[in-house]
Amino acid sequence: MANRVATVNFTEWVDGDTFTARRFNFFQSDGTTALDLSDAVPRVQIRKGSYTGKLMKTATIGDGLTWVSQADGELEVGGFVLDWEGAGDYYYDLQLTYTTSGIIRTYVRGKISLMPQATQNA
Repeated sequence: MANRVATVNFTEWVDGDTFTARRFNFFQSDGTTALDLSDAVPRVQIRKGSYTGKLMKTATIGDGLTWVSQADGELEVGGFVLDWEGAGDYYYDLQLTYTTSGIIRTYVRGKISLMPQATQNA
């Protein structure tokens, strides 16, 4: 398992909209062989203003995270509403915990930028 952290920023989203699914594919250090994540438990946390800011959402399998193929290292993030504390910058990371070894790795992190919305949701 390589310990590389990719930065993936999501810009130009509108406050109050649904964050549609984004797929992440994980590979071995050769960059072509899929990383088998059969032993991994993913978690995403999203925080306001900084990586240490106020926690706005924790996404887990069934609540914002979906395995496309655990054996082929494919995971989707999304399906939740971006309705936290208005427009601004929110920071996230995607962490995997390997259940057998207990190793914890953060592979992806970045920013979600929300623009203000004129239409108010009911």
